[in-house]
Amino acid sequence: MDSVKLAMTRSFDQQIRRTRRLTPQDQARFVTAVSQFNQDPANPGLNFEKLGGGPKSNLWSLRASLELRILVAADDGQFVLVNAGHHDAMYAWAERRDHYVDLASEELADLQVSVPDIPLSLKRDSTRKPHQPSLPDIPEQEPDTPPQSPQASESVPTGSLLIEDLIRRVIRGDFEEWQLFLHPDQKPLVGRHWSGAARIRGAAGTGKTVIGLHRLAELARRYPDDTVLFTSNSRSLAELLERRFRNLPMAPSNVEFANIDRIVYKYDSWTPAHFYLVDQTFEAACKELIAGSPLERISPDYLKEEIERVIKGNDLQSLDHYLSVERIGRKRSFSQNLRKLVWELFERWAGKLRERNAVTFADKRIRVRDAVQSLAQAPYRCVVVDEAQDVTLVELQLIRALVAGDPVNPVPKDGILILDDPAQRIYAGGYRLGWASLDITGRAQVLKKNYRNAPAVYRAAKRVRGSELVALDHEDDKYILDAELGFHEREEDRPNLVLVDGNGELPYLCERIREFTAADKYSANEIAVFLKHNIQVEATIGFLQREGIHCVQLTRDGLTGDGIRVGTYDRARGLEFRAVFLPRLGATQFPDSNGDADGEGRNPDPDQDLESRQLELDRLYVAMTRAREHLLLIADEEPCEEIRRALAEEIILKDLRGQPIADPAPSH
Repeated sequence: MDSVKLAMTRSFDQQIRRTRRLTPQDQARFVTAVSQFNQDPANPGLNFEKLGGGPKSNLWSLRASLELRILVAADDGQFVLVNAGHHDAMYAWAERRDHYVDLASEELADLQVSVPDIPLSLKRDSTRKPHQPSLPDIPEQEPDTPPQSPQASESVPTGSLLIEDLIRRVIRGDFEEWQLFLHPDQKPLVGRHWSGAARIRGAAGTGKTVIGLHRLAELARRYPDDTVLFTSNSRSLAELLERRFRNLPMAPSNVEFANIDRIVYKYDSWTPAHFYLVDQTFEAACKELIAGSPLERISPDYLKEEIERVIKGNDLQSLDHYLSVERIGRKRSFSQNLRKLVWELFERWAGKLRERNAVTFADKRIRVRDAVQSLAQAPYRCVVVDEAQDVTLVELQLIRALVAGDPVNPVPKDGILILDDPAQRIYAGGYRLGWASLDITGRAQVLKKNYRNAPAVYRAAKRVRGSELVALDHEDDKYILDAELGFHEREEDRPNLVLVDGNGELPYLCERIREFTAADKYSANEIAVFLKHNIQVEATIGFLQREGIHCVQLTRDGLTGDGIRVGTYDRARGLEFRAVFLPRLGATQFPDSNGDADGEGRNPDPDQDLESRQLELDRLYVAMTRAREHLLLIADEEPCEEIRRALAEEIILKDLRGQPIADPAPSH
């Protein structure tokens, strides 16, 4: 059953639109359920079931939430909505009528349902051509796989106005509901049967994570006797998405959420060296080797990244391997002589760690990858990995081992789904899927439409970031930023850059947060403040809390409680908020100066500077694109050239220097 013919009684129409017994949230849930039923009557979350067993019974129940039901009368291929309310009341109503409604005696209405001030037409337009999905080249169903159960339509012939109205309603409705909203165009990807590993990539806001969560639920239902895993390299992201996943209707329980480091600890209890010991031994190795050598012109941070993300991240076992490896993502070219010196630095550092009986996190990941590859049975049936552009090759090999075990074993059907965006890379290095024995031929998809951001927000972020990519896996990667924009243009959505006097950034931030929350249009959990460094995060939280604004910090260890979300750009990945504030964007604070220029006698290397600066812009791009509706940049001086190039065209400049900022309210 790919589609249904829908109608409703006049009394149902009046009940949904005018009743005082239903909250706006309940009304919105009814509208969502009807829309989902219209698009896919076999949606398992709707729990569509027949009531009664008599010869005349024609009533069915449709699940709108845990407590809410819609009663539907079926007659000759037509489904008529006849009543809606709480579970017990609806079942009692149906029973009093012997589970039968005489539709001939009912006045039927066009299917026009509305929630407060937002009409949603669910009536099909037979004169309009079916809406064409924005997902090109969806591969055919694998021929040797059984049909999906429950059966769902792979093509949703949904009118474009229906889609637009549905999105508008969800946007203006409950924000948590929006974070789980699966666009009908993307539904085919959730139900695919793939013969092995698959990858979905796309620019910020194209819905990769939402698809991943719905796909996870589908896989858990498809393989109910096995465990499926959602992972990323961010603990805070994994925890937040787990809470979001549990809000899905009838979310399966055979699902586990764990970031990669948590998985690593699960299979190897040896505690890695503390940061201070890692830094101490590396600095000692540098002092012994770098002085007077060509490495002196390269910043220690860059050299440390080279060892951890290229040598250890790819588990290079010999100098010959390092001399020949393609250093994906590294803009600074290394001659053979430089590579030999870096390898010597790597070996000296490793020797000093051995003397202290210590391993780094990168070493520990290698050990766990080897341990999981040797297990008699792979621990998971399927894995969905988000933000995969920032995992290392070793981490990707570990993910493969979690479903396939030994590297010689093939990846099982539906085994791995990789979600990534090369434009949101925030860590150095890179890999090719083939290096991890992953073949996605015929199972790769690029999402081309942004459904999250107001158009002005996305264009501003793209303009500031530029088109340069740190790492290219495929030639098509360069087009990843050219996403189509899914919403109408509104002048009030244009981001602002506000210039204030010195020391005025945090008072102005405080003023704007109060303005947003006082109108009850934004809850605290729908607002985020992102900064570049942890020290800035801590200072900002301290200021806001002294002014009586409750905050919750996004950290490596996740978050707890309600309040304005405050964290670094790195912690912003995978998240979304209605409003995002970005202070500390003066040119002397963002981006950092070239890492080679931090010591006397070091001359900046233009390729290294390009790589470092681009990674900084990637981080800012990530933070900017977390905003769905409102984006505000704040600085107490002129910004960097990348932000300046977006002024006037994409970002509105408001210069408040010399003007007083409203005094914060008295501290609580």
